[in-house]
Amino acid sequence: MNEATAERSTWTMPLCFLVTVLEGYDLQIISSAGPVLQNVMNLSQAQIGVFLSATLIGLGIGAVIGGWAADWAGRKPVVIASIVALGLFTFGTALSTSYEMVVLTRILAGVGLGGAMPTLIATMAETSAAARTTSAVTTVIVGQPLGGILSGIVGRTLVVNYGWQSLFTVGGILTVLTIPLLIRYLPETLTKGRHRNGAKLASWQALFGGGRAGSTVLLWIAFILTLALLSVLLGWTPLLVRGMGYPVRLGIDAIIAINLGGVAGGLCASRMIDRLGVRGPMLVLYALIVVGLIVLSQAKSPSGVMVAAFLVGIGTLGGQFTLYGIAPRLYPRAGRGAGVGTAVALGRFGSVFAPVIVGLALGQGAGAASAIVTMIPVAVIAGLALYGLSIVGAGALGRQEAEDG
Repeated sequence: MNEATAERSTWTMPLCFLVTVLEGYDLQIISSAGPVLQNVMNLSQAQIGVFLSATLIGLGIGAVIGGWAADWAGRKPVVIASIVALGLFTFGTALSTSYEMVVLTRILAGVGLGGAMPTLIATMAETSAAARTTSAVTTVIVGQPLGGILSGIVGRTLVVNYGWQSLFTVGGILTVLTIPLLIRYLPETLTKGRHRNGAKLASWQALFGGGRAGSTVLLWIAFILTLALLSVLLGWTPLLVRGMGYPVRLGIDAIIAINLGGVAGGLCASRMIDRLGVRGPMLVLYALIVVGLIVLSQAKSPSGVMVAAFLVGIGTLGGQFTLYGIAPRLYPRAGRGAGVGTAVALGRFGSVFAPVIVGLALGQGAGAASAIVTMIPVAVIAGLALYGLSIVGAGALGRQEAEDG
């Protein structure tokens, strides 16, 4: 390894971490902007649901395009092009003058964001030791809740004085500043030789060949349901908390608590998975989602809301982060971008409808507590899918799962 290559390798984790911070900021700033936009543009609950889903629509499209393109063209160019698109359309949101423009620019920014994430996950998996893949990827992905915390701080301090546009202006500036670092230091982990040899594998064979069909389907189910939960919680929490009779400020604080719980859950669970296998740690995470949702639906005080939000964050965000860490272990290198990208894309497409459904339900008179309770079966089914994956995918996930079987 020459000096330039070693330098780029040293920068891999910090750069991937930085991009996930941007993702967390971009995904969760909409929850801070939602109540303000609702007042400024006189939006209905259903329109807010579409606004909250717009970025997720783009994420799904971008994850498919980016994941598959990364297996053909290489990791680095896909990441850079994706981040350029994210920065451009985040500024576009800040300049939007109508609800339709806001939704359109959010979709296009999501395409950029979606293209970057599966590619970065593949890059981290390919630059980390096999025994520490889950914890390495998860360590990078916990940048997402830190970005969410940043969005909460910005949402509390800037929006009152500078309007909702300031939230997206800050995001655009942070994204643009990242681009030169990616160009200079991000390594390319998929060489042209590997690309040519593995091109045919980066297709349906990567997803379903070699006995991977069952693992792929169960992974998709887990992604779809977990990201559906996540999109509702991160998008609707401020409005749901307000619907329970609390001020919007407590809802933004609850978003911060969810993200802090996600950091703790992701870091702890990923290290336990590398040591003990997938099954036990993931079942604990999804059990905590159920407990947290029950507590949140019955919360009678601000402190109860915050405790419940922290528990839900441990389970939901922790579950999502470790899913990102598990997914690349299921696929061969030549098809890893496609495998991870397709799972992320289906998860995002599935989660698009969750905020819209909640918005429609609230528009029909459903209470906030009822909306929260309806998420409990989703968490249970997602946990069962992960349990099945720990059995069906035991060979790919590691010898310890096979021994547990």
